[in-house]
Parts: sequence; structure tokens; C-alpha cells
Amino acid sequence: MITVFGATGTTGAPLVDTLLAKGAKLRAVTSDPAKVAPLKAKGCETVTADFSDPAALAKACAGAEKIYLVTPAHLDMRRWKANVIEAAKAAGVRHVVLATGLGAAPKAKVTFGKWHAETQELVKESGLDWTFVQPTYFMQNLLWQAGNIAKDGVYYDGLGGPVAWVDARDIADVAAEALTAPGHEGKVYGLTGPEALTGEDIATVLSEETGRSVNCTPLSAEDSKAAMIADEMQEEVAAAMVELASIAPKGYLAGIETTVNDVLGRPARRFRDFVAENRAAFVQ
Repeated sequence: MITVFGATGTTGAPLVDTLLAKGAKLRAVTSDPAKVAPLKAKGCETVTADFSDPAALAKACAGAEKIYLVTPAHLDMRRWKANVIEAAKAAGVRHVVLATGLGAAPKAKVTFGKWHAETQELVKESGLDWTFVQPTYFMQNLLWQAGNIAKDGVYYDGLGGPVAWVDARDIADVAAEALTAPGHEGKVYGLTGPEALTGEDIATVLSEETGRSVNCTPLSAEDSKAAMIADEMQEEVAAAMVELASIAPKGYLAGIETTVNDVLGRPARRFRDFVAENRAAFVQ
């Protein structure tokens, strides 16, 4: 049995599909009761659980050999993950595949890197086998701007530098491999796409793939933070997101990892292909 936390999220949803395609016995965990029926229809066992509910987490982990653990970006995410790790250990789970972030380490210079590192160290100390998947920015994040891209022909660049965007489906595929095949214990998998793109590069790809002019407009740190808070992100988390974005102009998010090819034996998905697949969203 494999338990997937965050089973309807950006990486969890494609992971569920990939694991089911592999024939895995799967338990999908969601905090939203309205999302249970579609998961059951796919063939999953389901558990509705809040990360702050020990009894529900114990139920989610019971009888599982492996788990995939991811949480939303939130001030409580370290406590939430600690709760799941405790429940997993008590339930006899053997292996946890933990989603953190590229560059997460105790000596990380940015807040998210430090927060993720705390959980990584907690897993190491738990005695469970572990695999860390550490992705960069998701290509799927671009869909948050689909409305303004389609309506106004504007991509708002809150990064200001090159980023090696990764497709969430590649994250899911690597996680699925770690959950179903031997030899991934104790591995740290940095995950990126095959190229680093600036905001201008993104606008160019959008223009070429949609057949309409899309311009790149820089978004200041202040405006970026305000937009995230307006979308109900906690102020401290929004500040950490802006801090992470601030290292892009220095080239720190432009490095290319070959992990997808190394683990899966195929190239990582390209940004252009992602845009082409989602063209309808950008030309509403």
C-alpha cells in the first residue's frame, strides 16, 4: 500500500494517476470531502484527513509501506509534516518520499530552503527510509496567469531572471519511480526542466504557441507580495516567496539538473510543449 498525501494537488494528482497506471495499491489523502468521490472513481482507497488531526493521519498511514508527503506552502507546514512523519513511524511505514524544494539544506540562504531542511532532517532522524524530491518552480504555476495572458496579452514576471521551470508531471513520475522501484532510498533528487527561461523567453514562447502577441511586464517585489496576500497567502509565506524569487536575477535558479533523464531514461518535458498542451487556457 502506498499513501499519497496531497492527492489532489499539483504534484499529487498526476502522481495518483501514474501510480494507478503502474498497478499500485493506492490510498489517496485529501482534506476536502468533495474530492473523495472522484478519487474513488479512479480506483483509490481514500481518507479525508487534516494535517492537524492525529487520528486521521494514523488512519491514512495504517498498513502503508510507503508514503508521498507534500503540503501547501504555509506557516504550519513544518508542523504538519512532522505530524505525518510521527504517524508514519507509529504505523510501521518503511519509506517516505518527501517533496521539498531545490537547494533545501540546513545551510540554505533563503527561508524556504531552511524550512524544508528542518523537515528533511526530521525524516533522517526518524529512522525511516527516505527519498527527497526537490523541484524548482512548476510550469503549472503559469496557469495562475492564464486569465491576464488571454485577456490582456501580458505575462507578469515576478522573478526577473532565468529559471529552469519543471513540469509537475515530471516530479510525479520521479516520485512514482522512487515509490515503486528499489534503489532510491537515501537519494536527493533535484528536479528542473531542460532549459532556463527568462520572463522575456516565456513571453516569446507564449506568443509563438498562441499566435498572438504576449508581452513580458516586470512585477515588483512589493506588487508580487501584495498579489499573493490578496490571494489569501499568509504574509510571512508571501515574504518567503518573494525572497526566493530574489535569487533568480543572480542566476541561482537557472541551473539544469539531469535527474528526470537519469531516473526515468527520458528527457524532462519542455516548457514549449507545456504551453502548446495548454494553449486553450491562454487564448480563452
